Amino acid sequence: MSRGLETYAATANDGTLLLVCDPDRVYNPNVSHAYFLSHFDDDQFPQQVVLLAATGEQAAFSVQDGIATQRDADPAEWAQLIDMIEAGGQIAVVTARDAFTLDQDALPGLRCR
Repeated sequence: MSRGLETYAATANDGTLLLVCDPDRVYNPNVSHAYFLSHFDDDQFPQQVVLLAATGEQAAFSVQDGIATQRDADPAEWAQLIDMIEAGGQIAVVTARDAFTLDQDALPGLRCR
């Protein structure tokens, strides 16, 4: 917890997924400022990121400098992302050039919606 934000990080050998949530609307009372940052070890940021759960769910996002915001994302895609992270298990983070797989513990009650 940092300045009213909840931060969750998952790291694999080839990259990191950082999820930052603003459940109490600290930075804007009307809009959530939740976002995720995908970082690959090659230090290049993709323009599109797809997250794929081992159970078949997927969520696709356009990103800028590795960041996708809840505000700019399709609401159904964002909800799918949060569902996958809450459920845990293996989640692949895929771009046109790279991919890495996270093995996540379940995080029920995640406040990033």
